Amino acid sequence: MLSVAPVGRFAELLRRHRAGSGLGQRELARRSGLSERAIRDLERGVRAPRTHSARLVAGALELAGDDLSAFLAAAVPGASVSSTTPGRPIGSPDRLIGRDAELRALLDLVAGARHRLVTVTGPGGIGKSRLVAELAVALGGRTDLAVCALDLSAVREPELVGELVADALGCGPSRLAPVDRVAAQLGERRVVLLLDRFEQLVAAASEVAALVRRCSGLTVVVTSQRALRVRGERLFALDPLPADAAVALFASRAAAARPDFVLDAGTRPAVARICRRVGHLPLAVELAAARVRLLHPAELAERLDRQLAVLADGARDLPARHRSLRATIEASLDVVSADARTLFRWLGAFAGGARLGDVEAVAEALGRDPTWVLTTLTELVDITLVRVAAQAATSRYLLADPMAELAGEQLRGSPDQERVSRALAVRMLRGPAVDDRDAANVRAAVSWATTHEPDLVDDATAAALGRFWESTGRLREGQDLLSRLAVHGPKMAWVRAGHLASLRGDLTGAVSLAEQALVSPDHLVRAAALNLLAQTTVESGDPVAGRTLLRAALVAARRAGDVTMIGRVFNNLSAVSVELGRPRDAERQQRAALAAKRRSGAGAMELGRSLYNLAEITLEFGEPATAGAHAAEAVPLLRSAGYLRLAALAETTAALASLRRGDTQAALAAVDRAETLLAGEGGDDRRMTAIVGLRVSVVRHATGDRSGAARALRTALPSTLEHNTRDRDEAADAFHAHARHLVDRDPAGAAALIGAGDALRRRPPPARIRTQRDEAAAAARAALGEATFAAGCRHGARLDPAGLLDLCARVG
Repeated sequence: MLSVAPVGRFAELLRRHRAGSGLGQRELARRSGLSERAIRDLERGVRAPRTHSARLVAGALELAGDDLSAFLAAAVPGASVSSTTPGRPIGSPDRLIGRDAELRALLDLVAGARHRLVTVTGPGGIGKSRLVAELAVALGGRTDLAVCALDLSAVREPELVGELVADALGCGPSRLAPVDRVAAQLGERRVVLLLDRFEQLVAAASEVAALVRRCSGLTVVVTSQRALRVRGERLFALDPLPADAAVALFASRAAAARPDFVLDAGTRPAVARICRRVGHLPLAVELAAARVRLLHPAELAERLDRQLAVLADGARDLPARHRSLRATIEASLDVVSADARTLFRWLGAFAGGARLGDVEAVAEALGRDPTWVLTTLTELVDITLVRVAAQAATSRYLLADPMAELAGEQLRGSPDQERVSRALAVRMLRGPAVDDRDAANVRAAVSWATTHEPDLVDDATAAALGRFWESTGRLREGQDLLSRLAVHGPKMAWVRAGHLASLRGDLTGAVSLAEQALVSPDHLVRAAALNLLAQTTVESGDPVAGRTLLRAALVAARRAGDVTMIGRVFNNLSAVSVELGRPRDAERQQRAALAAKRRSGAGAMELGRSLYNLAEITLEFGEPATAGAHAAEAVPLLRSAGYLRLAALAETTAALASLRRGDTQAALAAVDRAETLLAGEGGDDRRMTAIVGLRVSVVRHATGDRSGAARALRTALPSTLEHNTRDRDEAADAFHAHARHLVDRDPAGAAALIGAGDALRRRPPPARIRTQRDEAAAAARAALGEATFAAGCRHGARLDPAGLLDLCARVG
């Protein structure tokens, strides 16, 4: 842009106002506090005015109103004006990449005068100024309009905007208000006025709107991180670049920084990963590309956990705010209120974003009311420092990674860090229920409590934390954090950590954790520890020893007077009866568990788990209608408690029950619901997900979807083979069920499946599976002959995990 120095205009105004006031240079110097030489140099135009000096002189001259605004505007340093005429376009030396569609859309809006006040919005570094510079180039070749661009990045006083615009548009000095002068100057002429970086001047938005109303041929395009919020404004929001465009931008800028850089099969994956990590933000992509002078893209991608330090090598001729990502964010913070900067800093404590109630709770602990939070949060959202994400009828407030990094830095260096961290811990540990989106906040809260205040976590909180990590599938994380907490905190945390270990299949770790909890004199903690020890003992193949431990757990639970714990013990006694082949005892004990939990007012998860177990038991009895009814009752309870994996497992029980009744459509609908429940579930709870997959494969095979069955079986099998637990019985059940469906078309494959299932099985199969296995064996024996059938079974029994995966292909 062509810079227009303010020196001459300021000198002219100073001479005119001093003469009008009747003051000599010496007297004006005395009144303003400047030297007489400084006044003389300013009037001669040999010294550039400073804003502070201009204010002192204006005060001495007693200027007010429009005279004051014009005088101060003439002294503004750095405001630059560009005008375009055919053959003299303005723009950047770099080619615009990835914004062709946006440029065409913006050009259509502006050139067609469909909207005469357009605000290009988006976060810092999104490319607003760059797009509008390219718009000026595109409009510069037209003969039916004039273009004037005004860079306002150095202006902080909204009251100066009118004078600066009037001056840029060639309006001479006058006592008329700036809007009146511009209207008189332009008349009906077609002019496009580009105002760059307006976010710190939104208080002048009404003056810009008035210009548009008064000048019928004027179109104003504003770049601003926040909307002007005036009538007639058309917002033009810029999003991050598409993935391919971000990669192309990186490649272009990297080649400029290092001419031998080539985007090829070796560098493209790392470049794509870099672009994803920086959110496809154009400025961040360009700053990252500059680093290829020193780092291979693969090395650079590994260093983006701390983006502020890495993305800080911009070109020296860029504005300061564009030379680093930190400077860009800090420039945005410079234009918000002190309260907004405070709240931004507090949000650095929320590693996983926050709900409004979470922010209000933390703010209240620091003496702020909900109205303050709502007002201040709105300011941060408006300037795109905070992003709003809506999910399940709840709004969540998020900071992008580099903004969260800066907010965290500011919080760590502030005197309110401890109070904010404690308030967050109290909210996460004792506040309303949390979900998977709160995982990072819960992790931070538990870590803080473990180090600073273990008493924040009692037995009930430890139990709730265990349920949270179980429901979200974050088993290893929960086990580690609860184990650390238990050292100085509630001993129930040992039990909860052990339960998560058992879900992972780490039975040795579960036993070790449970034994540490047994040192507690608390009857409830001892009951829970004995219950866990019994569960691991049964899973290890010793149901009789498990039953002995459960009887001891039942005594401790009764001494504690905890009816819910009594229900849990009965739940596990039922599992022992299943292992011992006593299904009627199992049903009776499971119904006792359900009754105890209902008496105690247990939550949806506890009730849903018992109903699911009843569904499993009655399915083994050969009562598919009853099993389906129990499963149907369990699913909504488990879903409401957030136990989506267990809800999915209950859906597969309902699917198997429907198959037994001959209702294939209901069975397919149930497995579809199960897969939907698991979609998007993260964490490391692969065991339950694998069992769901095994059952889905059986239903799909039974209903004719062979390829879907084979795919589901191959995906699920590896996890079930990792542990010598009940998972192997599930895999054996699936192999025997598949053998029954396969035998008519591939008896040799069925024989191998039968042998593999027999080798995997830990306990006798339930009646329904035994029937399927025996039917498949009889058919295969008849088709192959005894010797060949036996050889096929032996082959299947000898297969290693890789061979078992190959066997899955025969299902398809």
